[in-house]
Amino acid sequence: MPRPDNPASKPSSGGSSGGIPKSDWSGKWGNPPITTLDSLKKHLHFAMAIELSTIPLYLYAMYSIKLPANKIKDPRFWDPVTGAIRSIVAEEMLHLTLAGNVLKAVGGTPKLYAQTCDDVKIFPTYKMVMPGRVPKLEMKLRQAIKPNFDTFLGIELPQGRNDPPVGADEYHTLGQFYEGVKDGLKYLAGDMGEQKLFDRESLPYQFAPGIGYQPRIQNAGGSIVVKDLKTSLEALDVIVEEGEGRDSEFAGDERAHYFVFKDLMEGSLTWEVYNVPEDPTTEWYAELGLRQIYHVSRTFDAAYCYLLLTIEKLWTMSEEEERRKLVLANMYSLMLGILAPLAKLLVTQPLNDGTDRVAAPCFCWYDFKAGQGTPFKQLRAEMKATMFSYVQVAAETDDQVVEHDFGNQIETLLPIQTALDNMMDIDTYEPPTGKITRKGLNVAHTQGFKGFA
Repeated sequence: MPRPDNPASKPSSGGSSGGIPKSDWSGKWGNPPITTLDSLKKHLHFAMAIELSTIPLYLYAMYSIKLPANKIKDPRFWDPVTGAIRSIVAEEMLHLTLAGNVLKAVGGTPKLYAQTCDDVKIFPTYKMVMPGRVPKLEMKLRQAIKPNFDTFLGIELPQGRNDPPVGADEYHTLGQFYEGVKDGLKYLAGDMGEQKLFDRESLPYQFAPGIGYQPRIQNAGGSIVVKDLKTSLEALDVIVEEGEGRDSEFAGDERAHYFVFKDLMEGSLTWEVYNVPEDPTTEWYAELGLRQIYHVSRTFDAAYCYLLLTIEKLWTMSEEEERRKLVLANMYSLMLGILAPLAKLLVTQPLNDGTDRVAAPCFCWYDFKAGQGTPFKQLRAEMKATMFSYVQVAAETDDQVVEHDFGNQIETLLPIQTALDNMMDIDTYEPPTGKITRKGLNVAHTQGFKGFA
């Protein structure tokens, strides 16, 4: 609900406003109000970039957490720490799509697989500074030790009850940023008229309830189709309330992200972590001569970028059944069947640098090349290269003495390959051909390798 003490959140008569509330900080912070449609689209892309930047940060921390060895493959085991972070990541994905829905509704084209769009840096590169935040907050890919949760608290920091609205270019809390965007929506709805501002033909192209995110608790927010000023403000309110909370620490029946992270940081729960490096890159693995890790990391990057392309694609499709197929075949497969197991494989691979450090996913930009097949074909080629990077060295000498035993890694990769084989090519809407099989791997390397009969 709007906060009565914050002038930027007061509903105006008739549901829209002809002017933007001015703040005592506006001159100090240099925040011009949003008064044009182009500016609104730019700030909504900025919102998507902010939400996108948090997802690798939280996932990296989650993947660094060690699970009990006897529970790693038990689907019934629920770890309270990774479970809490996973729920937050799912809601950040929701926030990403809500901001994209608002952008789509006002005539924009949501982009995620892009270095920049509307003069906004979209794809995050770590380490980085949180976009627009004052004072600056450094965002790094780091292990999930308690002191590092301080960064997460800075991202999800609640807006103080008496904090003035600041605007959408520079802000101290995300609540202030979104108040600035909401002010722009109110102004333009009054200036242009809601019917002209909001494109009702965009409705079937938006993420709707049942497409993508499913709330774990019934009264905990979910997808909103944006059709007018009221629903656009509701969509942005969900983002703020689930992240930082507003008048309480709960968003519906779930706790806001800030308070979940605060409990993990200050509470009595303890956990072990892998010694993952800070802000690794895939090219760094190549420089270290870690051929197999490099290939796994490249495949992870390609799969992550293909996930972003899949989400983008859904904003261009209107046929509901086709959209559902793409969500089931690609989004869930990528997140659960490909990215998660690749990350779990990486954190078990030693860097062999004289320390106990292990590899980790990098969330780097993968450059899908024009003229080299569809992005899906290029992702499959990366997976094939990863498989064969292990197969080609997992050989035995003529007297059957193992030179390199990568049987366990290959056994881990095969189900990931199967998940990839069950996906759809978003450019052709066709399933893949020429699937890699256990038999094919054995034929490709006639000496065989340990781990396969």
